[in-house]
Amino acid sequence: MTVKAIRREKGHAAKIEFENGESMLLDLDLLAEKCIHEGDALGDGQIKEYLAESEYIRAKSRALWLLDRYTYTERRLLEKLKAARFGAEAAKKAVARLKELGLLDDKALAGRYAEDFAARGVSKREAYAKLLQKGFKSQDIKEALEDAVFDEESQLKTLIERKYAARLAAGERDKVFAALVRKGFSYRAVRDALRSRGEELEYNGDE
Repeated sequence: MTVKAIRREKGHAAKIEFENGESMLLDLDLLAEKCIHEGDALGDGQIKEYLAESEYIRAKSRALWLLDRYTYTERRLLEKLKAARFGAEAAKKAVARLKELGLLDDKALAGRYAEDFAARGVSKREAYAKLLQKGFKSQDIKEALEDAVFDEESQLKTLIERKYAARLAAGERDKVFAALVRKGFSYRAVRDALRSRGEELEYNGDE
């Protein structure tokens, strides 16, 4: 097809109009790289190639824009690109390139999250669930949690003093016990933490 006109569009793109009435949008840098001018004849194969390459460039640009504003896992970033109507191939290629450049590192990111959760008193079980929700792979989560230090005794002591002391003083021992177990702490660790404060529980069995 013969190029009839080339017009600048918003979003770092150019609209190429063909003599048969059809048109396509290309990234400006790609347009310059391929040296496309009015009067040039482009074959169907060339057009398909240029469109695919242009979409990849735009997907990569969008991914960088997203990463500049928030921290994403590979999976979540891929979902964001697809939601922005980029094709699966362009989105995957863009994510792969950013990973190759070191701008995406799920293992390192999972490790930072795990350390933060441990420091904030989040149980290992709850941390696993939270990381899974964020889009991390199961294996990356397991490795991150193994490397982080989750001291249940210290976590429970801090959490109880900060959030549950008043409820314990009000006699809500068993409710506090149940709430801490729901947060993912082991039965035994919760029982021992409460008993160390002199709290007697209705639950006397072992887990």
